[in-house]
Formats: sequence, C-alpha cells, structure tokens
Amino acid sequence: MTAAAELANRLCELLGLDHPPVAISFREDTPSTDGEAIAMLPAGCCYWALAQEGRLHTKPSDHANCSVGSYTLGLIDLETAAAGDDTTRLLSSGWVGESDLTNAAHLPFRPQIICYEPLAETSQPDVVLVRLSPRALMTLQGACPQIRLVTKPQCQIVPLAYAGEIAVSPGCAMSRARTNLPAGELTCAFPGGALPEIVGRLERSAAADRFVAVYAVANDRQHFAPPFQCAERGVRHDRAPP
Repeated sequence: MTAAAELANRLCELLGLDHPPVAISFREDTPSTDGEAIAMLPAGCCYWALAQEGRLHTKPSDHANCSVGSYTLGLIDLETAAAGDDTTRLLSSGWVGESDLTNAAHLPFRPQIICYEPLAETSQPDVVLVRLSPRALMTLQGACPQIRLVTKPQCQIVPLAYAGEIAVSPGCAMSRARTNLPAGELTCAFPGGALPEIVGRLERSAAADRFVAVYAVANDRQHFAPPFQCAERGVRHDRAPP
C-alpha cells in the first residue's frame, strides 16, 4: 500500500467518511494519457465527486462556465471574472457583493492542468478534499483548532488550502445546487503537504473523543436511572435514587 493510500484509509477511519478523499494537483505541463477524457461541467466543484472514482485531467476551458470558480483557481483575473454574465447575475441578485469577490482567495498562478483524482491513487497532492459530517468536523476541529470556516464562494477553500490553511465550507447555494451535496455534509480542504501531520493530530483527537464518550456513558449510568440518553429519548435525565 502506498503512503497516500494509507493516509486516505486513515482519514476515512478517523473521520468516519462515507466518500473517499479527493486529491487536487496543479500542473503547468500538458496532461498525460492516463487521465479520463471529460467534458466541460458547470463548475470546478462538479469534478470533486467524479474524482472519487478516478483520475480527471481538466484544462482551464473546462472550468469556463463558472467565472467565480475560474477566478479562485487562478484561471482568469478578477476583472475578467467580474465582467462575466454569470457574475453579473450573482451581483445583481445580492447573493454576493463586490467586496466578496475582491476578498475571495485565489491561486497566485495560472495552472495549465488541474488534476482531480482519489487521494489513494496520487503521490504528491497540492490539496486534499474531504466531505465531512458534523461529527467528523467535531473531531477535526479538536485536532486542528485553527481550522478556518469559509463563506461563499465555497471553491475558495482550494486556494486557501494551497496556501497552507485548513478550510471548511458549509457550501454555497450555487455549489450545492450543482453538486447535490447532501444537507448533512460539508466540504473541507487540507494542504497536501501537511496531511501526515493532520492525520497524526486526528489520531490523538479521535482517541480523546472516544475516551470522553465512554466516560460520559459510564458516568450517566452510575448517577442516572434509565432512560439516561435524553437526546435520543427526548426526555430529561432522571436522577438515580441515592
């Protein structure tokens, strides 16, 4: 098993992931022939789920339908993104303001190829994406309290992770509509180079979570008469008789 595959497995186990982690790599050369040929999709975030199944090499033109997403990936400049018909509609609706676009994170270079693929099949990812449940986010925040909660657009978690931050997004309305991301999931981006350290922190955080969970159950059983799982039963704790 490769190092990347081992890290992918550990992420799935520690965070209870229902979907495999996805790696993103940025290249300035032409694509190799081992990537699956794909058609242009509505936005870059639409490639994330597809990449769970196999390697995808995308070109700047494959992202052109979403001006804001193209900007965050460094494929066009801010002036060009702001002039796009889709951006004009977003601004006129009040969904975002000019300051939201100006302050949105973006890659500091223009990649020629953006490769999306399962983390288990890559070697040196620039960014790693995972789909988190609220419980998984709890464990991750315990391990990495510096995690950054990102506002819309969701896609800016990618350049933020490339710059070294751990960024999580509740999703934006456009991305959720296009990707059908379940209401109970959030997307998080890790810096690829920091992944071994993050997994090590998660090991410790998950162990601490298990310890306090066992303690809470044991303590409740000792001091409260059943039913003591009030969150599940919808009732208050009943104090056990002395």
